[in-house]
Amino acid sequence: MTCTTVMFANAKGGAGKSTLAFLASIHFAATHDSRVCVIDFDRLRTTYNAIRRFQASGVQSFFLADEHGEGRDIAPETVERALEPRRASSDILFIDTPAGFPATSMVPAIAPQAIFVPVSISDADIMATEIYLPELEAAAARIVENGGQKPRIFLVPNQVFGSDQVSHLRSVFRGHQVRIAPPLTFSRTLREVFHFEPGDTNIAQVFLEDDGFFRWMTAEIFALRQLQSLRR
Repeated sequence: MTCTTVMFANAKGGAGKSTLAFLASIHFAATHDSRVCVIDFDRLRTTYNAIRRFQASGVQSFFLADEHGEGRDIAPETVERALEPRRASSDILFIDTPAGFPATSMVPAIAPQAIFVPVSISDADIMATEIYLPELEAAAARIVENGGQKPRIFLVPNQVFGSDQVSHLRSVFRGHQVRIAPPLTFSRTLREVFHFEPGDTNIAQVFLEDDGFFRWMTAEIFALRQLQSLRR
């Protein structure tokens, strides 16, 4: 069975990587008959701890970071070996990375089929992403040089307030080898998905509010899975 690896990355902390990784994994486990695994590289273990509440639903989570924090000193070969058994037992492997995760060495080691890069309209997010995207694009090219499948890079406008802000992000990142995802509009519920609520009503509300986005993400990931199957 083919495993599709999906990575969430940005050089900037607080961009929404952990939120998207958490919600994507729960959405797939709840709506598809897929074996879902989440790997958390962040020393804060935000995604790892949140996912553990849903292990009864079949979502597995692993913390994979070094003692110095956030996986910066883990050798790429160690990452490759650690991911092998997870890929063998999973259909979808979601990988949450911390701020400053080294794209040059780690992206080729992880070899994802998709990289989702959340970015808000803030100057800090935009500036950090402008610096980080060329690193991701270069790392994607290295995967192809090594005989792998070039990952698709999706820029996710996150917590935006209107179409004009989405248009601004499109303009800023024009010329990069990325696809612009449907936007996630500002929502207090989305910002508070890691808060525990009885019955997880806050998470259910996010899926209702942003149903279009998660349907789009699902379609893109399944399209990549079909492409992988054709290439085998």
